[in-house]
Amino acid sequence: LSTDERAKLADCYHEESMKFNPWFQTGKLHRTYKDSALLAVPNHVEYMQRASYSYKKAGEHIKAMEMLNKAVAIDTANGKTAALEYKAWSMLYFYRDYESTIKDVDKVIEISKLPYKACHGESCLLLKAQAYYQLGEYKKAIETFDYLLKILKEQGVNPKDDFLSNFYLARSYFKLNDLDKSLFYLEEQLAMPYSVKAELNFYAGQIYVLKNDKE
Repeated sequence: LSTDERAKLADCYHEESMKFNPWFQTGKLHRTYKDSALLAVPNHVEYMQRASYSYKKAGEHIKAMEMLNKAVAIDTANGKTAALEYKAWSMLYFYRDYESTIKDVDKVIEISKLPYKACHGESCLLLKAQAYYQLGEYKKAIETFDYLLKILKEQGVNPKDDFLSNFYLARSYFKLNDLDKSLFYLEEQLAMPYSVKAELNFYAGQIYVLKNDKE
């Protein structure tokens, strides 16, 4: 087949697979369509990345990471970061490989030259800071969260609106035994119009106990 014919065939397989997305994304048929698209266009980064989702969700992690790493290699060689952004997100939330999360985020920022770059719908810096937190490197986590909030402020966004950054800042200060600073961020967030405040109250409650503030 010609290059154009291969591309049309791959698009057809891709569109068929998307009919099952997301409800049937773990199904074998979904992966068969994606794999067929990749037989037609072997180096199509988006199809490769999307196929890796399905393999990951089906528990075939070696295959998923082989595909994702290949997509990342092709993408970054062309100065693009979409696949790497998804990998950073996966390393943090799915595989809990925090060192890889930090490495991937740094690479995304290096290639894109954008510190406020998003990684699969979330700020890449948010992922990096959370990774530092999970590694117990609380001072580095605080530095990264503060940097992110500074960027948001420069862009005209109220830093208090970034719940996760402020919440993890509070938790980082708590881990460093700076209870007053931790409580400051928790109480700031408790004053925000969020509907769910259970975790904020949970951590604030622990601090009040340590401060012997029984009321």
